[in-house]
Amino acid sequence: MTVKEIYERLLRAKRPVDFFGEATTEEELKRFYKDFAKKVHPDLVPDCDRYLAGEAFSVLNRLYHLGLAEFQQGIYGVIDQVQLYSHQSPLFEITAGGKRYQFFENVFEGEVAYLFKGKSADDDIVYLKVAIDPADNELIDTEYDVLSTLRHQSFPYVEQKIQVNDTRAILMREVKGITMLELLEQYPHGVPAEHVMWMLERLLSAVGYLHANFVVHGNIKPENIIINKENHNVSLVGFSFCIPKANTPEAKYKIQNDNYSAPEVSADATVYPASDVYSVGKIAIALLGGAVSSSGMPISVNAKVRAFIRKMVNPSMMDRPDDAWKLWTELIELRTEVFGTQRFQKLD
Repeated sequence: MTVKEIYERLLRAKRPVDFFGEATTEEELKRFYKDFAKKVHPDLVPDCDRYLAGEAFSVLNRLYHLGLAEFQQGIYGVIDQVQLYSHQSPLFEITAGGKRYQFFENVFEGEVAYLFKGKSADDDIVYLKVAIDPADNELIDTEYDVLSTLRHQSFPYVEQKIQVNDTRAILMREVKGITMLELLEQYPHGVPAEHVMWMLERLLSAVGYLHANFVVHGNIKPENIIINKENHNVSLVGFSFCIPKANTPEAKYKIQNDNYSAPEVSADATVYPASDVYSVGKIAIALLGGAVSSSGMPISVNAKVRAFIRKMVNPSMMDRPDDAWKLWTELIELRTEVFGTQRFQKLD
């Protein structure tokens, strides 16, 4: 394993166990540490690798000492999140609807909100999405109104809306899975096309349900896609910029995303369902390991699959499909034709 490979593996590790593996004692952890230290110590590598080795050695030391601390706490290798939280002090606590909630992590900071992760008094994992600025309270209100009205297995389940100082917040249940960005780290050359097709099926189903209720998501991008490899569900999150009553003249887009927003999207443009279809097509290209900016896809992907996705990202809105439900039906037929009758296949 090269210095670069070790460094990249270190950067991917969220906890010591992700890098050192299931060490059973502190001595075993120390042995693993020493083995890697010999490979990345700046004094033991060629000059050309010295800078990168210094960076890797610093991360290695941090993970090692964190691992020792976890052994002292009795949580090394523990994966149950609630059990891990029981050994931490919360960042803050709130009481809402007569229940107490503790929050331990600020897991994400988006354009308009912080996302905190914690647990309820019943030991359920929960999230709190809090507006960063009171000026964005309206966006949080819109997200809550849409998600509390449109219940779907591929949308977050919101519990309640609360006030945190002068900003609005949404308390919601955990969406199980990993982000699309995390999945692509596991598949740097692209996810197998057969699996991409079932992800597309779930996405088109979710988007079709939105459109049937006159809502355009308007912010479909990898950060807002959660994939559960265990049950093949794909969840769509990040509804702060969604557009309810998208069929009215007053409806306007609220955000543009490089590569993922359709060409027609702008602050003063009329809102169309086809813009979400374009974004879903770009998501499919990224999952396949293609070039998102140019819409190029690997030649190894079946030509009919490439043609299906390519029509979704047609730059001309007038020539692009705008009916997600119809595309959903076409996709199932195409998937059966190309890959045969489907059976559940776990994405390893």
